[in-house]
Amino acid sequence: MPHLKPYTDQASDAIARLTGMRTLRCPAPGCTLRIRYRAVSPDEADWLAALAHDHTRHGIRK
Repeated sequence: MPHLKPYTDQASDAIARLTGMRTLRCPAPGCTLRIRYRAVSPDEADWLAALAHDHTRHGIRK
């Protein structure tokens, strides 16, 4: 059931927040990258955010 995917992602993200984790996703359509982290330095959090938002750094290479 593909239409349930956004709901399962939202539920998974909510559970992660309850355990103190943050979730970053790639904004590129169709990209399934998800980075979860907890207890990292501000510099590392910035680096992870940059990685998640730059699809060219993690997209599938041909």
